[in-house]
Parts: sequence; structure tokens; C-alpha cells
Amino acid sequence: MATDKANGEKSGKKIGLLGLIKALAFISVIVVVEVVAASVLIPSAQDAEMSARKLVAAREGELEDENAAAAERAKQASPLADKETLEVDLGRFNVTRYNPENDTTLIVDFELFGVVLADDQGSFATHFERNKVRLREQVIMTLGSADSTELTDAELGLLKRRILEKTNRALGKPLVQEVLFSKFNFVER
Repeated sequence: MATDKANGEKSGKKIGLLGLIKALAFISVIVVVEVVAASVLIPSAQDAEMSARKLVAAREGELEDENAAAAERAKQASPLADKETLEVDLGRFNVTRYNPENDTTLIVDFELFGVVLADDQGSFATHFERNKVRLREQVIMTLGSADSTELTDAELGLLKRRILEKTNRALGKPLVQEVLFSKFNFVER
């Protein structure tokens, strides 16, 4: 009986020590989670300062509409903001390309327009008539080399920049300020 009592005390100490370790680990995890949550939720010094400035400006009635201010800054930053521009038709395109690697056919159909300065309209018309076929070839080649990610981009930014560069190169002068797509359809089968 004495040995049973001694074994019971040793096992109780083991269970007590194991329980204490588990409790400390659990508390440590809770403390770490709270510290991480606090560091994520507490604003930085810059955020707090910006909020304070906005609050003071709002109290003084000086707070302006941020969207209107951003639109005004974008308008001022645009090189075409003060100049009169015209949209010119650069053609309708239907490009079909077969990709043997993944056995798919890519079909792109769209209308392309260019933005030119009103002062350059006459020069553009002359250069466009002389280089119409070359310009068309450059646009088709650009579309042919484009991958799916470029064609699925909501703004088609990279594609527009490439076509703008190649269009101006084909014209021989940088007459086109911007290119615009209309009725852009992209199908991959």
C-alpha cells in the first residue's frame, strides 16, 4: 500500500506539472495573438497625424472633396488638358491567331481610334493615308504577339502603349497622343 501511495503522488506531480505547462502555453498563445492584433489595429503615427489634420480641417470647414481634388490634379497633370483634341478612326480589326502549344484559337475583334491634336489633324491625315497599310500591319502584329493576360486587362494599358508606340513609328511622327478601343471582343477557344 505504501508503494501505491508513492506512485499516486508521483503521477499527480507529473499531471500537475504537465497541466501547468499546458496552461502557460495557452496563456502565451493568447498574449501573442493579442499583441499581433493590437499591432495590426493600432494606427501608425503617420495615420494618426493624418486623421488629426483631417479632423481639424473639418472643424474649420476647410475639408474639400478628395475625389474632386484628385480629378483636378489628374486633369492638370494630363498633357492634353489645355489642348483641343480630335478622335480619328484608325480602323476596324479582326485578328485570329492559332496557338499550337495549347491547341487554342484566339479571336480579337475591335475598332481602334486615335486622339490627335486639332493642330496636327492635317499632318495626321497626310501621314495616315501614306502609311495606312503599315499602320494596320503594326497593330495586327502587336495583337498577334499579345498574350491572354494583356488582353484580359480591364484597361488594356500595356496593349494601348504598344499600339501607340508602333502607330507613331509607322506614321513617322508622334502625331497620335492616345489610342482608344471600341467594341473590344476577345475570345479564346
